[in-house]
Amino acid sequence: MNLDLLAQPHLAVVTRAADSELARIVTQLEHKVLVDGRSDIERMFGELLALDVPPTPKTLDLIGHSTAGKSLLMIGDFIIDAAKPTVTAFFRELAEQNVLSRLGINALRLLGCLTADTGHARWTICTLADILGIEVYGTRDLIFAAHYDANGFLPERRYLLVSATELKSDGVEPTPLSRGTPYERVLDLDALPTSPLVIEDVPWPLRVASQEHARAFLRLVRRRDGATMPGLLTSPRCEIALPSGQPDNYHRVQVLLDGEFVRVYPDGADAPGIVYPVDDPYALKCLVDNMPVAVVRMFTGAAAM
Repeated sequence: MNLDLLAQPHLAVVTRAADSELARIVTQLEHKVLVDGRSDIERMFGELLALDVPPTPKTLDLIGHSTAGKSLLMIGDFIIDAAKPTVTAFFRELAEQNVLSRLGINALRLLGCLTADTGHARWTICTLADILGIEVYGTRDLIFAAHYDANGFLPERRYLLVSATELKSDGVEPTPLSRGTPYERVLDLDALPTSPLVIEDVPWPLRVASQEHARAFLRLVRRRDGATMPGLLTSPRCEIALPSGQPDNYHRVQVLLDGEFVRVYPDGADAPGIVYPVDDPYALKCLVDNMPVAVVRMFTGAAAM
């Protein structure tokens, strides 16, 4: 571990993932630790404590995607959910061993999209604050790469955060979601890349749409209201494979949050995703739930439902 990490005002711990959205934030950050989950975080703390340097005040910033539905932060395979005894045990051990105070950490920030949006997420934030004895923050809006620079989460974006203290006082008002930078092109399925269905290492389901499903899907999306949100830190609720004009090839569309948005990559996975709002999220969820989940044979490009 580098001594420079402990000299920064923020200790940035980021999911190590081959994800184009998250990769934009990783590239921007000058000082960060990449982890795959809880064991890597434990190893990081051990190595930092072994440096045995005088602590300087800092926040611990955990940066990753939020889960669909409950909006809980995911750091690799570690979902920060206070309802899980293994999660609370991990944070209790940090508190009992004074790990955070020995490193100068005086606040914890859960930096993903809407990590203070649901009741479960807010309860998790408050529970962690009680366990650790420090302020814990979640987010009340969408978070993406524009909210970061080389030094971390931008100070002028602190209005997007909400603390456990505020949540406990019930003084938190909902705010309109950020929309990113307007995108001029209309959502056109034929302009999206196509690919066969292959097995991918993603934690969300892949559903296959029929031609009828595709037409109904497009009627629910506001196709002229796209926006670029590079590095949007939310994982898809699911992904939809929409039929293309090429046999056994599909257009891929991600459903975000609670069906409020969809995301596509018209310029390829390495370019920023384009996010479009949905007129009726409930109708979209019902439509998607009626699509069969893909059962894919590796490397064949063929799917069986």
